[in-house]
Formats: sequence, structure tokens, C-alpha cells
Amino acid sequence: MATPVYGKQFIRFAETGLVDDAVSLSQFRVVEIDVAAATEPPTINLMQDGNSAAFGVLQQDVDAVDPDKATTGQRLGTVATSGLLLVMGDDQKKCTVNSALETKDGVAVGDGSGTTGLTVNGTTPIVRQEVYIGGEYYVLVSFT
Repeated sequence: MATPVYGKQFIRFAETGLVDDAVSLSQFRVVEIDVAAATEPPTINLMQDGNSAAFGVLQQDVDAVDPDKATTGQRLGTVATSGLLLVMGDDQKKCTVNSALETKDGVAVGDGSGTTGLTVNGTTPIVRQEVYIGGEYYVLVSFT
């Protein structure tokens, strides 16, 4: 889907998170830790609106498990937590460069309709560049 823009993304640190069987997550979305599930590594969910502490940016698509065709074990997802990271954006609610990242349902928005005051590891991610590839809108965001 977004292979040509991988060269713009620089991952400094990444961690592993568990994805529950019933959950389907898309790449380049902001995710959070499910604090209700005490697992190691932590269980991740799509960033919920209103929450401010994010885990990072999921780096691959993770489909929900079809119980008829797959095992019921949890799956691992790679979550980039630091670097210059791609985040899927909403091209109708474009972000402002050099502003704090704002998300709605794990997607970057820039019109005040999402969660503001977002932090990752206690710092605020900053939008650095808009990127269009194959008709898709992304933003490059610096996570420290």
C-alpha cells in the first residue's frame, strides 16, 4: 500500500505489542496500550479518542483471526515508538506542519476534531511533512 514512502520514514526505536484475535488493525495508525489487559508484551488497540497517552505507530496490517481458518493465539505487532514516522492522515482534515499531532481513531487529523495533547513516552509528536503517495495522504511525524 505505502511501500514507496518507506524511505522517508526513520525508525529509531520499536517495540512489540500483542494484538487480540478479534482485533483488526491497519498499518501506520497510532495505537495505545490496553491497560485493562495485563500482558507482556502489552496488548495494543487503535488509539481511542479522548485518550492522550499513545504507544506508537503500528508498522504492519494485522487482520482479525478467522476462527475457522487460524489458531486462536495472539499475534505480535511491531510498534515504532521513536523516530520520523509515517502516520496515515485524513486528506479532508489536513494537518499543519510543525504542529502537535492530533488523531481521530488512530488517523492524523488537523481540524480540531480529534484528540489533542497526544503524548508518546511523555513527549509531544510534531507533524514535520505531508506526504502523498498513490492517492493516499500521510504525515511524517517526529516522535522523540
